[in-house]
Amino acid sequence: MPSLPYNLIIADDDETIRSLLTLKATHYGLHPVTAANGREALELMRDHVDLVLLDLHMPEMDGFSCLEKLSKSHPNVPVIVLSGANEASAAMKAVKLGAHDYITKPFDLNHLFTTLRNAKKLSKVQKENQSLKDSISQESASTDIIAHSDSMRVLLKKAKKIAKLDSSVLLTGESGTGKGVMARFIHSNSSRANKPFVTVSCPALPRELLESELFGHEKGAFTGALKQRIGKIEAAKGGTLFLDEIGDLPIDLQPKLLNVLQDKKFHRVGGEKELTCDVRIITATNIDFKEKIAAKEFREDLFYRISVIPLELPALRARPAEIIPLANHFLNRIAQQRNTSTITIHKDASDKLLQYDWPGNVRQLENLMERASAFCDDNEVTADDLMGSIDQESSTSTQATNLAGMTLADVEKLAIAQTLELCGGNKAESARKLGISEKSIYNKMKRLEL
Repeated sequence: MPSLPYNLIIADDDETIRSLLTLKATHYGLHPVTAANGREALELMRDHVDLVLLDLHMPEMDGFSCLEKLSKSHPNVPVIVLSGANEASAAMKAVKLGAHDYITKPFDLNHLFTTLRNAKKLSKVQKENQSLKDSISQESASTDIIAHSDSMRVLLKKAKKIAKLDSSVLLTGESGTGKGVMARFIHSNSSRANKPFVTVSCPALPRELLESELFGHEKGAFTGALKQRIGKIEAAKGGTLFLDEIGDLPIDLQPKLLNVLQDKKFHRVGGEKELTCDVRIITATNIDFKEKIAAKEFREDLFYRISVIPLELPALRARPAEIIPLANHFLNRIAQQRNTSTITIHKDASDKLLQYDWPGNVRQLENLMERASAFCDDNEVTADDLMGSIDQESSTSTQATNLAGMTLADVEKLAIAQTLELCGGNKAESARKLGISEKSIYNKMKRLEL
């Protein structure tokens, strides 16, 4: 590993491209480090990284999978993807997954590094904004929940009652519905509100790093463990530990978490001393645990421990009364962060927002408002400022195709491809819409060469 701090990760399986980009990046005043695949790029991610340059097609872990994990673990780090000249759909898919921008090969080096330089400026602003958000009190954080529909009002009423208890809570619902915000709401309305609220995204880190992240490690526990480090469980002492996408917790780590839930005890990696903990655990998932348990990928006893109190968040399309209030809420927050006057929504933009199906839910709406507000004139978002995102995705989701004469394999391939596009590449959500298991969609994608 290079000497710290590096601020740019270049991930490409072509050694020549890596060498060229490293040389040029240094010339432009950046401090690059390289990776040959997505997994190596994830292992290199640290808080001091400002930018990631990511090729979409790499062995072991491709750019799409890496991008999906980076969007969850480091959402404020801009990722620029490299795609082929004839891969417009792949590039758009990457943008939907959270990429800041895309560059097509063969690329112009000056254009590439201008894009990187602009993204680095954005990274600095986003980190400053995140610091501002982190400094806001827990009470202020709870106001991020907008409840104009009956379903959300009932949900908030339940959440306030749950908050007074100390039981484990399992939050379910589609990706982007606001499970993380709900977890913070429960914490901020609990007796632990003045203690830490700590988040861990289970699929965002490789198994070895995730174990250390959760439980901490002793000096010398593994190569690179130069000093003792406490984990998130200890960091959340007296407060709440939020485990996002708990369904992706590796099976061999599940007994250790079960021990924390049952006995409030654990060991650091490489440690012999048994430690006790005082922490409330809230978990979240968008998967069907029945299939995971049946496939022996998730322990049934752990499932019952984490789901003492289940709470399901409705999809945004099921509560259209909140679309415009949420959009205005996000725009007000953006205006405060940018220190500008109020940003409004023109009626033509409101109409488009209300007509859309929102497969990415609240998170998609928030991202769209941030993007649209960056291009709007006179602090008013119009339909044109939505940059065709809704038009393009709506036409994809409602596209009718004449199936006559097509083979069943072709029909199946078309259905899976369009559903994946509709769900922004989220395989678990696509599997649910298609009525098949998550394992099946992976098998079908491999067989149909998707």
